[in-house]
Amino acid sequence: MKTGIIHFALAFLIVTAQGCGTKQGKTEKNTLDIAINGLGGAEILNELNGFSVESERDEFLMGQGPEPGKGIMRLAGADTTVFHNLNSGAIKIDVVTTLAARAGGYLTREINTLLIGEKGYLSEIDAMGIDPNKNKPLSSDIAAATAKTEKLLNPHLLIKDLMNGKSTLSNQNIEVNVEKGHRYKQNEVMPVTIDRIRQTGKRTLIATEEWENIASKKSFFPKMINKTIIDPGWFSTWQRNTQVDESLYDQITIASAPAPITLFVSRKNGLIEKLTTMEWDAVYGDIELEVTYDDWKSVQGVSFPMIVRMSQGGAPRWEVRRKNVTVNPSYLASTFKPPEGILYVHDESAAQRGRELSQTIRAFGFAGARRPDLNSIELETAVYLLSAAPLDGIYTMVVEQENGIVVIEPGMNDLKGEEIVKWIKGHFNGKPITHLVVTHHHNDHAAGIRPYVAAGAALVVHETAIDFYRTQINRTKSIVVVDALDRVTEPGTERIVGIDPTQKFLLNDKTHPVAIYPVFNGHTEDMVIAVLESEGIIYGGDLYVSGVARDLRSGTERPANVLPYHSAVSLNDTIRAFDIQARRLVGSHDKQPVTYQNLLDYITD
Repeated sequence: MKTGIIHFALAFLIVTAQGCGTKQGKTEKNTLDIAINGLGGAEILNELNGFSVESERDEFLMGQGPEPGKGIMRLAGADTTVFHNLNSGAIKIDVVTTLAARAGGYLTREINTLLIGEKGYLSEIDAMGIDPNKNKPLSSDIAAATAKTEKLLNPHLLIKDLMNGKSTLSNQNIEVNVEKGHRYKQNEVMPVTIDRIRQTGKRTLIATEEWENIASKKSFFPKMINKTIIDPGWFSTWQRNTQVDESLYDQITIASAPAPITLFVSRKNGLIEKLTTMEWDAVYGDIELEVTYDDWKSVQGVSFPMIVRMSQGGAPRWEVRRKNVTVNPSYLASTFKPPEGILYVHDESAAQRGRELSQTIRAFGFAGARRPDLNSIELETAVYLLSAAPLDGIYTMVVEQENGIVVIEPGMNDLKGEEIVKWIKGHFNGKPITHLVVTHHHNDHAAGIRPYVAAGAALVVHETAIDFYRTQINRTKSIVVVDALDRVTEPGTERIVGIDPTQKFLLNDKTHPVAIYPVFNGHTEDMVIAVLESEGIIYGGDLYVSGVARDLRSGTERPANVLPYHSAVSLNDTIRAFDIQARRLVGSHDKQPVTYQNLLDYITD
C-alpha cells in the first residue's frame, strides 16, 4: 500500500470509462444487482420498510490527548438503539452513556435524537449546563451530520436510495488502495485515553513503551497519569481489523457531496465489505473516511453486518458491536413524534457544511460548524466576549490595544472565526488582529486558528505546542473545503510565539496589557491563561471557571467530602505562584464571569 499524504484529486482518477473495471467485465449496474442480492435480494429489500438495531458503540475522539498532536480518547460502550422508518425517512437514536459523576463513581445519561427527513430534534439534559432546555431543535449542520453518519454505518440505506432513485450511480471509480488526505501515524493516535477521573484529571492510558519512556520524564506526567497499559500493538490491531485489499472487490460509486461514496462489493458473496469517502477535518484538512462491515448475519432474509468500524484518516472513529437487529418492527405512533412546541428551521448551507465535516461535528457537536450570527458582551471598555448565536460551546475574548486587536481562544469552527474577523474589522475601524492566544490544543478550543492566521495574526501558544500548530497552518490546500487560509494567495510569514513554561509573556499596551501565563496542570501539557492586567480579568480557558459559573447559577455547592476539580486548584496555584491580581474570571465554556473569591469559595471546604 502506498504511504504518505496523497492529494485528494487521486480519489477521482478514472480507472475505467464505465463501471467496475474491464478486468471483470462488469458495469456498476451489474455490481449494484450483485450487492442487492448480497443484502437479501430486490424483493426482500423492497419489502424492508424499517429496522431497529441495538448495539454498543465505542466512539473515538482525536485531539483530546494530554499532549499536543498526540493521543486519542475512547468513549467506551454507549448502549445505542437506532430505529429506522424507511417509508418516512425517519431515524430515532436513543443513547445511554456512562459518565464520571461529580461526587465520584459514575452516572448514566440518556440522549434521544430524532431525524425526520431534513428535520432534527434533540432531547437531553445538557451535561455542560449551557442549555437549560431538555427538548430543542437540532441545528441543520448537526442534523445533516447525524443523518450522514447513520447512512455510512448502514449500507442498506445507501442501496435503498439507489433502488428508489433518491441517489445516482457515478461512472467514476477511485484508484484502489491509495491513501488519500491526512493519514494518522501511531505517534499521533497513541496514547489512548480510556478513562479520565474528573476530580483529579488523571488518565488511564493505553500506550507504547517508547511513549511512556519519553513522557514519564516530563514534569507534568505525575499530575496526568493514573495508570498506563502497555500495548504497542493497539493501533496495528485496529488497522489489521479494518484492512481490505480493495483490488479484490468490485466498486459501486454513488454521486454525493462533498465527495463520492464508494462501496466495495465481494465477488464471492455480494456482501459490501468496505465504504470510502472524503471529508474535511478542522485540524488536518482533507481526510478519508473508511467503514468496514464484518460478521454478517441474516435476519428475516436481510443481511446485516454485526460489527461496523469507521476509521478517519486510518484512525478509529467508531466501533459498533450490534447485539440485536429487528426487521420491519411495528413502531408506536409516538416513536417518531417530535417534541411538542419545538420548531425546526432548516438552513441548507449549514446542512451542506454538516455533510462536509460530519465526523468533526459529531465529535464536538455543541461547537457546530455553520456560519453563525454573533453575540457580544462588553466586559469592559474595548473588551468583549463573543459567541455564536443563540448558543455556543466556546466563548472568545477580544481585546483592543493601541496598535491592534488581541483575540483569545478561537474555538473549533472556522466559519465562526471568519465572522469574528469581520466583526473586529467593522467594530474597530479596520485595526489589524495582531495576536491570537490559544489556551490549549484540544480541538474544541484550538481547531479554528486558520482564519486568524489568514488575517495576519501571530499565534501565542505554549512552547510544547508549536509543532502542532505549525502542522495545522502548513497543511496541503484542501479540495473538500477551501477555508480562509487556503484562499490567501500570498501567505505571510508564519509567526508563532512560544510561552516559556516558567514565566509570563506580555503583550504590552498603554491601556490593555495582556499577559500570558503557563499553567502547570494535569489536563494538558500546553495550558496557558490570559490576564488583562489593568482590569484584573483572567481568561481561564478550560480550568473550571465555567463550572464555577454554572454552580453559582444553579445554587450548587461542592460537598465537603468531594474534592474540588484539579483544574480549579491548578488555576489558583498559578494565580498564587505568579502573584496575579485577579478580580474577575471568564471561562471558555460559559459567558458568565465569576469573581476570584467565587473560585476560592469553591476550592475551600
